[in-house]
Amino acid sequence: MADKSFILIIDDNKLDREAWSRYLKSERPSVEIVEANNCEEGFSEMEKKNFDCVLLDYHLPDGDGIQFLQKLLLGNFNSSPILFLTGQGDELLAVEALRSGAADYIPKDILSANRLNRSVDNAIRIHQLGVRARNAELKLSASEEKYRTIVEKISDLVFQLDPNHNFTFTNTAFEILGYSSNELIGKSIKNYIETSDVDSLLLKLATRDVGPLATTNLEVRFKSNPASSLCEEFPFMTLLVDASGMWDVPDEMVFKDDVAKKFLGTLCVGRSKPN
Repeated sequence: MADKSFILIIDDNKLDREAWSRYLKSERPSVEIVEANNCEEGFSEMEKKNFDCVLLDYHLPDGDGIQFLQKLLLGNFNSSPILFLTGQGDELLAVEALRSGAADYIPKDILSANRLNRSVDNAIRIHQLGVRARNAELKLSASEEKYRTIVEKISDLVFQLDPNHNFTFTNTAFEILGYSSNELIGKSIKNYIETSDVDSLLLKLATRDVGPLATTNLEVRFKSNPASSLCEEFPFMTLLVDASGMWDVPDEMVFKDDVAKKFLGTLCVGRSKPN
């Protein structure tokens, strides 16, 4: 772990606070320790600073450690991993502490400098991994939202099919055929294309292939919505469709026979055929 760390100790017992501070400083000389005597002081310190770790005693003058953890979950406090320390070796209390958000539970009677610092290191490491995972998830969500916005605004028809050839996504460009954005979801695409040999067309349109083997420039005649005023004048629209299989592994792994993989469906993009 980093040499410099900031740790909050919440314990009304001065001798215990001195012991925990001594244990921490024995293996992390640059540690900065802040002490609090009760829940109120602990909350106040956590509102002011984001600590790398918090050591929390169970018995406190103005409440107990479980109540403190539960209030943390409900309040707007800086996120820090909490090590729950108590003189009571109660397994039920340990379970309740972990369910309330504690990173670890350590009975005081088995605490040592090595045990405490190891638990602090583990709590900080796991917390940092969790923060990175949440940040990555937020970035992915933002990227997906940006992608969806682009997809909804382009004039090309973008749609996804499940392995059974049913629509799982259609963008708003389908309105040019008289369909609302979600009207086709769950329905088979074979009912919306005009061809003399639907099975042969579906082999190419609902392809499982990726990369250079994926489908390109496939001519497909889409039926307009018969309930739409467009249908009488434009019963069909001919599009050139590019289609690629979607798998739960990277494209380069799809071609490997010894790799376990699952076919998720097909992504298709249809553009108007040039006159």
